[in-house]
Amino acid sequence: MKKPKKSKSARRYSLPDRLAVLRPRLSAFMLDWASWGYATYGVIYLLNKYWYLRYVNFYGRLTLPAWGWPVAILATFELAMLSHAFGQSIGLNLFGLKLLGPDYAPPRMSQRLRRYVALHLKLLFQPLALFGDRPLGMLLHDGERAGCMFQIAKIKDDLAPEKPRKWYLTYRGLCVAGLLGLTFWLGWKITAINLQMLVDRVGKSGHIWHDLVTPSFTYLTESVNERGHLYSITYYMMETIFMAFFATVTGAIVAFPLSFLGARNIMGFNAVGWLIYTLMRTVFNALRSIESILMAVLFAVWVGFGNPFAGALALFFHTIAALGKLYSEQVEAVDPGPLEAIAATGARRWQVVIYGVIPQIIPSYLAFTLYRWDINIRMATVIALVGGGGIGTLLFYFKNEVGRLDDAWNQVGAVIVAIVIIVWILDYISARVREKIG
Repeated sequence: MKKPKKSKSARRYSLPDRLAVLRPRLSAFMLDWASWGYATYGVIYLLNKYWYLRYVNFYGRLTLPAWGWPVAILATFELAMLSHAFGQSIGLNLFGLKLLGPDYAPPRMSQRLRRYVALHLKLLFQPLALFGDRPLGMLLHDGERAGCMFQIAKIKDDLAPEKPRKWYLTYRGLCVAGLLGLTFWLGWKITAINLQMLVDRVGKSGHIWHDLVTPSFTYLTESVNERGHLYSITYYMMETIFMAFFATVTGAIVAFPLSFLGARNIMGFNAVGWLIYTLMRTVFNALRSIESILMAVLFAVWVGFGNPFAGALALFFHTIAALGKLYSEQVEAVDPGPLEAIAATGARRWQVVIYGVIPQIIPSYLAFTLYRWDINIRMATVIALVGGGGIGTLLFYFKNEVGRLDDAWNQVGAVIVAIVIIVWILDYISARVREKIG
């Protein structure tokens, strides 16, 4: 084995250097541990679905006792250790790691067993490897007799060529196929998919489909009722368009300067810059994680139920987060050559941004902004469900009138047709504009 030489120079490696080298191994182990935990959850769920509810207690649920959770955690931890000790795991493959013996040859079974035992005996003392004189990247159970973990990218030129094996003959292929199969099975049961129900109940919804494809445009320009409580489809469609327009334009104006604060290549030069970058990305992620329909609930209570201002505010904040994230990624992807050339002339940071970054990102910014307007139009049709205003107000009104109005579903179909036409027109316009920009 071309193992690293032990020398006094090994002590020169700092703790951050050792942690950086060992990070792929730790990440691979955590991924494998999580994979085994997910498989355990799937097994328990399927046992509950196919055994416990059918043969033990129909109204009950198979749950682990108090001592069962520690046992499950330790069992999955042990399986992850077994995978790494024998060098067969999804995590090792994903992070480009490989267990090898002397001369980069695959370790024998006796070496793998020795490694498995050594891993248990030295598990609690592994942190000592970060402070001892061991070569960089080696843990206590690594060695010539037990094998070492290598980064394939660093030793690929020294490895003997191997004949590729079919995916179903590899550990990685079998594990990935098993996890995908388990995920599909769980998803099928958890979402209660029943194809037979689609066939058995098709007659109950046939009239709805017939009414939807035969829309009635009675209220295209006329009010829904004489007292004017609800306006026409045209009125609400214009309201929706301007809600989305307001949210897109104002959101883009706010997101534009914030995107520079959320870009690593602009802010990542000192501790204060990294702090601002982290805070800004946190704000973007937090706002994006809250759906606009939830924001509309808050603003509807604040400014009034059914007020389009509530919907506009919800779309505004969601637009800031979405465009801020997209804008900042475009800033990080700019060509660094012009930036370095401008900085070499002695320009200040803000001058580098104005003359080096902005000219590169303007086309993408405009394209993303137009696409966001398209998204906001579609989102504005939904937030009316919680009082955000827009065309959705009329859509849900007619849906709730089913049973009282003979043509309720026909009116719903008319609103849907109007939404589709407007979205198609705006999509066509934005596509032409993006084409010109490109």
